[in-house]
Amino acid sequence: MRVTVMGAGGLGGYFGGLLAVAGHAVTFVARGAHLEAMRRQGGLTVQAADGEWLALGEAVAAPGGDPADLVLFTVKSYDTEEAAGLIGPVVGSETAVLSLQNGVDNEEILARAYGEDRVLGGVAYILAAIQARGVVRQTAGPRTVIFGEWRGGPSERVRRLEGMLAEAGWRVTATDDVVREKWVKFAFICAQAGMTALARLPIGEIRTCPPSWAMFRQIVEEVVAVGRARGVSLGPEVVEAHLQMAQHLEPEATSSLYSDLTGGRRLELEALHGTVVRYGLEAGVPTPACSAVYAALLPHERRARASSHT
Repeated sequence: MRVTVMGAGGLGGYFGGLLAVAGHAVTFVARGAHLEAMRRQGGLTVQAADGEWLALGEAVAAPGGDPADLVLFTVKSYDTEEAAGLIGPVVGSETAVLSLQNGVDNEEILARAYGEDRVLGGVAYILAAIQARGVVRQTAGPRTVIFGEWRGGPSERVRRLEGMLAEAGWRVTATDDVVREKWVKFAFICAQAGMTALARLPIGEIRTCPPSWAMFRQIVEEVVAVGRARGVSLGPEVVEAHLQMAQHLEPEATSSLYSDLTGGRRLELEALHGTVVRYGLEAGVPTPACSAVYAALLPHERRARASSHT
């Protein structure tokens, strides 16, 4: 396949890197010093729990050239609008645009730009980030991906792509209801990201502090309640499954929200807790724990956003 990775950070770098090693023609879209380092070394260095490799591929500042078979869309949620406009030159009539982003509505932006038929939604359970210029590091999580047609239902395209991604080393499963899967992941990431960022501590220390662990559960419950109010099929089993997943995470696991907060970078706060609070207000569902996370972290996001514009 011809693959364009729109956002060669931890997420796009890891999964795009697997595709490059498997022999697909991968173009990594990046910026700044990270881009320059990738150009110098001819690709992206990926450090994973089970090894390290150089994912060979072209590194560019903006997509261009022939249409891609697959656009792996992995930018931060606050960059979705801008990045959606940039991928236009590589989106052809047969291109699939797969978003693995945090949040539950990035795909709607892509669908408005290119049509629902081109958009695939997905979730990735992984913790990975840029380790250094030209280097991404995967540190925790099962590295699993669930994806499907954003419009819902089965498709031959998804089944075919599932096989190709699996052959490239992805731990991948296709679904006929990706909207539900996005909300399932949303419930987990709001709790994992919210609590590790709010406490500035890894999940191991959250688990051993009863009030903090109770708040972790409350966040999951709030997101599930909001999702149900919006017509998503979510039950109490989601809460229990997420608590079990968090119990089995590496004790030192944090989140990208934690890393961005401690690094002074912009936060995906609006796509996570801000969305829960907004949807909760619309549906009349109380969200006190998510509201607390949002209120506590919003000044950091506002400061980082102002700094990024100077």
